[in-house]
Order: sequence, then structure tokens, then C-alpha cells
Amino acid sequence: MQNSRSRVIAEVAIFAALAVVFDWLTLFKMPQGGAVTLSLVPILFVAYRHGVKAGMVTGLIVGVVTFILNPYYLNPLQVFFDYFFAYTLVGLGGLCTSQLKYALRRNTTKQAMVLVSLGAVLGGFGRFFGSFLAGGFFYGAFAPKGQNPWLYSLIYNAAYVVPQILLTVIVLIVLLRVQPKMFK
Repeated sequence: MQNSRSRVIAEVAIFAALAVVFDWLTLFKMPQGGAVTLSLVPILFVAYRHGVKAGMVTGLIVGVVTFILNPYYLNPLQVFFDYFFAYTLVGLGGLCTSQLKYALRRNTTKQAMVLVSLGAVLGGFGRFFGSFLAGGFFYGAFAPKGQNPWLYSLIYNAAYVVPQILLTVIVLIVLLRVQPKMFK
């Protein structure tokens, strides 16, 4: 039991560090913050291997470290939504863990690919939701004159989170096809 717990803690730490590194390697950066990166992949990977709790802890660590290394601060609630809440919710991808492990045991690759994709969409939506709330509450000044700040937040955050989710799905499916044992 202790060995298993130690392994989970080690994986959370390693994959959180990898997610922070991936967060720095941007493929596309938005003008007022946010970027398309591979940072969701390691968080979701932990969530698939160890469940929602481990995935959410990994996301929280990533959010805290990302804020420490590259802070953008308007007020405490904005920091909470943009960093801690948004990254923590990525771990919701782990809701597919038991079904994914069952599909992998049965060697049903197509079902496993669907579950990995569903988990990535759930986790990515969690990331989007946190950023959307921060945008609606705190970044309304960036909206064009006369535009509803919530609509602006929806469009702005979707512009980078949706491509990030699609990229994450592609990478996770490739990893699943190449090395399905990694997900067990």
C-alpha cells in the first residue's frame, strides 16, 4: 500500500513538473494571456492512471507553480479562477478512468480512444470554465466597447482553449495507440 501511494505521489510531482514545462512551450499565444500548449496532457495522463483526485491535485500544483513562475495578478479571485480553479478542473478528465482501464483490459482500442477523448474534453472544458469566469468577472475592460464581457470572455477563451483541447486529444490518442500500457 505504501509503495503504491509513494508511486502516485512521485507521478503527480513528475507530471506536474512536465505540465509546467509544457506550459512554457507555447504553440500560439493570445495577446491578453492564454496560449495553446501541451500542458493539459500530463495532468490528464495522471487523471487517467490514478483518477480524479490525483488529476485534480496535479492540476492544482500546476496552477500554483505556473502562477509563481509567471504571475498575472489583478486580485485574489482572478488568481483563483485563472490559475488554481482552472487547472484543478483539468483533473475531471479522470472521471473516465475506470471505464478506460476496463476498455484497455478488454483490448477495445476504439472505446479507449473515445474515453481518452471524452476525458480530454471534460478536463479541457474545466480549464475553459475557470478562464471564462475570470474573463467575465475581471477582464471586461479588454472587451470591445459595447460588447458584453461574458460574450467576450467566451469568444476569447474558446479561441485558445478549443485548439488546446483538440491538440491534447490528438497527442493522447497517439500515445494510447503507441503505448497503451502507459495508461494502465
